[in-house]
Amino acid sequence: MSDQIKNRFQATCLGAAIGEAIGMPAEEMKPEQVSSTFGNINGYQSRPEADDFSPLEAGHSARQTEALISVLASSSPLPDLQEFAFTIKQALNKYPEKWPKSTTFAWPPFPDGGHYTFSFAIPAARMLREGQVSVEDLKEWMQSLTPSSVVWQQSIWLYMRLLVYLYETEKENFDPDEFLENAAKYILEAERYFPGDYKIRRRMQVTEPMMDEPLEDIAKSCGDVSKLAEDMITFVGAVFHRHHDDFKKAITAAANLGGASEASCFYLGSLIGALGGMETLPEDWLGDYAERQRVEAGLRKFEERAGVSTG
Repeated sequence: MSDQIKNRFQATCLGAAIGEAIGMPAEEMKPEQVSSTFGNINGYQSRPEADDFSPLEAGHSARQTEALISVLASSSPLPDLQEFAFTIKQALNKYPEKWPKSTTFAWPPFPDGGHYTFSFAIPAARMLREGQVSVEDLKEWMQSLTPSSVVWQQSIWLYMRLLVYLYETEKENFDPDEFLENAAKYILEAERYFPGDYKIRRRMQVTEPMMDEPLEDIAKSCGDVSKLAEDMITFVGAVFHRHHDDFKKAITAAANLGGASEASCFYLGSLIGALGGMETLPEDWLGDYAERQRVEAGLRKFEERAGVSTG
């Protein structure tokens, strides 16, 4: 395994966590609420008390990153659903302020409908890129995660395939239109492996002609950045298509549009990190991120169990 992949995997995880910490205060707000509350989000902000949210200090991430840490803790090397259930419940009990006050556990153990558990794809992408698992292995693993929904399985597959594509691409050679073409190809592949739902592809077909329009319009076409899988993954792809070369611009653009901003900023940060590596993460945001040590500890433990090393 090359040092480049070590670097990009670390950047995927830390970029995601930092992204969420920036987007966290705007969760479930309309753009006008974001503006009236924060002005313009251009860095870490504290989350105020709200009907369904507890206060959270600036520089801290929330449930998205807790899910990522739980995914890493339950992966040997692929995530195990039962182990994830145990670790995510521990996280909820230890850090209840990071979840909405209304959070409940269903089965599968994906609180709030599971829109933030796409991070199951992150260790899978690394294992595929390194040749430790095959596409067929991953298909069987995904099919074993029952009774998870088809749209969740398709989302994981699309996200995982895009991460691998970014790991294989040099930043200077990245073509944003090729990224969209690959996304269209991978969702067709996901539909073949996990048939019975076409929501993601249909949402992507609606937004693809809008790539040059204001992000506000794309957000509206994605349910004002709703937590539905098809809205989330399509909106994130559109912002990444436009701002893949500027971490701060991408994350703040998504944060100021509100909606499911924790998730949108988390997945944007992971994609930019996957393409550009650690050097693409802003030094000031990385330095001021309050939970960097926790994320890095989770990474080290995962590396040990998976038989790889961060160097």
